[in-house]
Amino acid sequence: MTGKRFLALRSLLFVAGGGIIVLAFFLNGGGKTLDRINGFMWVSIALMYLVIFVPFFFSAIRIGNFSAKIPSLVMVWAGVFVYVPLSTAVIILLKTGILTFHVSVIIQTVLVFIFAVNIYFGYFANLHLRNTALEESNLYACLTEIKSKAASLSLFLARLPARYEEIQKTLKRSLDDIKYITPVQNGLGNDGENRILASLEQIRTRCETIAQGGTPPDFETRVDELKALVNERKLLRN
Repeated sequence: MTGKRFLALRSLLFVAGGGIIVLAFFLNGGGKTLDRINGFMWVSIALMYLVIFVPFFFSAIRIGNFSAKIPSLVMVWAGVFVYVPLSTAVIILLKTGILTFHVSVIIQTVLVFIFAVNIYFGYFANLHLRNTALEESNLYACLTEIKSKAASLSLFLARLPARYEEIQKTLKRSLDDIKYITPVQNGLGNDGENRILASLEQIRTRCETIAQGGTPPDFETRVDELKALVNERKLLRN
């Protein structure tokens, strides 16, 4: 079943269920014999019906990681199974005269508020936390790759001929500085980090050329470029 058909079926069931409640309301006299206690009862029934349907509407909300949706729906369903029996108990206690009307209204209002809070923490707060964790994971992933490439490049330093001693010192300082780069929020460091990755790869290629006896003409230029990129990235902080 496609998403559109599933949504149409869910909407049809919702309307049909609402229609049954409306039919039952009018079969029981409708507004002709509606005192405040019966009015409270019918409003509570309508609220319970809406609460029962909440998980079905939330299950349609798309989340990139489907497994992350499960804990949210569990919390919402748990709220349903707590709210409905308690709300039903309030109606019965009111009808039997054990609870007063005002107390019943207060209890029902508190139950609705608690259920709304449960929805917030069950879905919206969890979704925000997951998105934040994913963003941080992506930030650390890029820096992890940079530091891994820098550590790998450090292995080539000892193999460089003596004529590259000054360049070797400059490169070593840049690689050491990379160890202390920290993530920044809102993607501010993405461009600089991608350029550092590309620069590290270019320098690695030239180090391999030198190890094979070659003499890349722009080796010093590339090392200076990496130094500038690292210094620029170090200035970015949260």
